[in-house]
Amino acid sequence: MSSGSAGQGTGNGSMGLLTLGRRFLAATPALPGEVELYLERSRTTSIKVYAREVESLVTGAPSGVGVRYVHEGRQGYAYTADLGDEAFRRTLYRAVANAEATDSDPHVTLPEPARSYPDVPGLWRPGVGSTSMERKIALAMEAEAVALAAEEIETVEESTYADGESQVALLSSLGVEVEGEQTVCYCYLSAHARRGEDVQTALGYTTGREPEELEAEAAGAEAALKARRLLGAAPCASGSYTVVLDREVAAAVLGVISRALSAEAVQKGRSLFAGKEGELVGAAQLCLVDNGVHPEGMDSSAFDDEGVPRGQTDLIRDGVLAGYLYDTYTANRAGEGRRSTGNAARGSYRSAPGVSSSNLVLEAGQGSLEELFTRVRKGLYVLSVTGLHSGANPVSGEFSVGAVGHLIENGSLGPPVREITIASDLLSMLRNVSDRAGDQRWIPFHGSVLTPAIAIGEIAVSGT
Repeated sequence: MSSGSAGQGTGNGSMGLLTLGRRFLAATPALPGEVELYLERSRTTSIKVYAREVESLVTGAPSGVGVRYVHEGRQGYAYTADLGDEAFRRTLYRAVANAEATDSDPHVTLPEPARSYPDVPGLWRPGVGSTSMERKIALAMEAEAVALAAEEIETVEESTYADGESQVALLSSLGVEVEGEQTVCYCYLSAHARRGEDVQTALGYTTGREPEELEAEAAGAEAALKARRLLGAAPCASGSYTVVLDREVAAAVLGVISRALSAEAVQKGRSLFAGKEGELVGAAQLCLVDNGVHPEGMDSSAFDDEGVPRGQTDLIRDGVLAGYLYDTYTANRAGEGRRSTGNAARGSYRSAPGVSSSNLVLEAGQGSLEELFTRVRKGLYVLSVTGLHSGANPVSGEFSVGAVGHLIENGSLGPPVREITIASDLLSMLRNVSDRAGDQRWIPFHGSVLTPAIAIGEIAVSGT
C-alpha cells in the first residue's frame, strides 16, 4: 500500500478512512492507556470458469475497524464491521475490558510515531475498479481456452480470475497517522493432460496490479505445456541427486524457512535458526532478504500493520544468518536496542498484529532455466511437491515431500518422473545450494516471493 503522514494524499484520493479515524480518536474519552485504530475498506472479486461457462462469481466489500488498547503491559483487542460512531464506542470499551482480563507483560507497547515513511509508488491502479465484469470473466475464459486448445489437454479443472482493492488507515493516541491503498489481481488455472489412462496436472498463472497487466493466454499455455510434458511419468531410481527446484517449489520452501526466521518463533524455541545469528547457515553465495518496499512486490507497503515504516531486512547474507523478522513486541522482548523491522501483519481488521514476512527475495543467479540444466548436467528437476505442510518442519528442519518433475540428463530436460519422495533437512538444503538461474519470478501462492530456480546438491530421492 502507498502511504503518507497526515494530510498527504494517496492514490485515488477518495479514501476518507484517515478522516474517520481522527474523528474516532477525537471522540475517545480520557483513558489511562493507549489506543490504536486499524481501519480497513476493501473490494474483492473472484470468478471461476469451468467448461467455458462461469461456475461462480463472488464479490465482496468487507470493511471495519480493529481497536487495540494497551495499559500497563495489558493488551485488549476488539473489532466491528460497523464504522458508525456508536459501534466504535462499544468496540473501544470491549477492547478495554479485554485488556483488563489479560496478564501484564512489560514488552507489550504500541510503537511510537515515525519521523518519515518511504515512498512506494504505483501500488494502487485504477484498472481493478474500472474494468468491467465482462472483461474480467473474459480473462479467465481466455486462459482456459488456450489450455483446452493444446493437444492432449482433456480438461481445465478451474480457471480463476481474482482481484482486490484495499484501503487502510492506522492511527494511535501516541500520534501514529498513516494511510495507504493497494490493488492486485491474478489469473490462474490447472490443466489436465491425458494420454490413455495417464493423467497429469500442472498450474499456470499471471499476476499484476490491474487486469490489463495480466497475460491470461500465456498462463493457459504454461499450464498446458507443463501438464503435457509430464505425461508418461514414472518413478526414477532411488539415490542422491542434485535437485533443481522450480520457482514455485523454491517459493514454497522459502515460505517455510521464513516462518523459522520470525523472532516470535525464535523466542518461543520453535525455530531451527534459534541461537544461530551470525553463523553460516547457507551456501556462501546465498542471499535472502525481506523487502517490504519492493515496487513490484505483492505485499509492499510504506508501513506495516502497526504503522512502523517498512524497509529491507537482510535475513541470510552470503550464507550467514543476518537477522530475524521483528514486530514491536518481539523487538521489545529481544531488548539490546532491537527495533521492529516493520514486519507486523494482520489477516484483516479482525485480528491483532503478529510477525510475518512481507516480500521474500532470493538473489538471482545467471542464465535461463535451460542454462542451469546445462550446468547441472545430471539430476532431478522438481516441478511440484505434495505434503509440504506436514513434510516440512520449520522447528526441526525435517523435509520430506512427494515430488513430480523430470530427470536432467546430459544437461537437458529428460523423462518425466512421479511417485517419488525427496528428503533432506532445511539447513542442509540451504548449505548445499550449488547454483541459481537468473529467472526470478514473483510467486503469489506462498506469501509474496521473488525467486529463481535453484539447484541443491545431495538430496535423497526415493523412487524405485
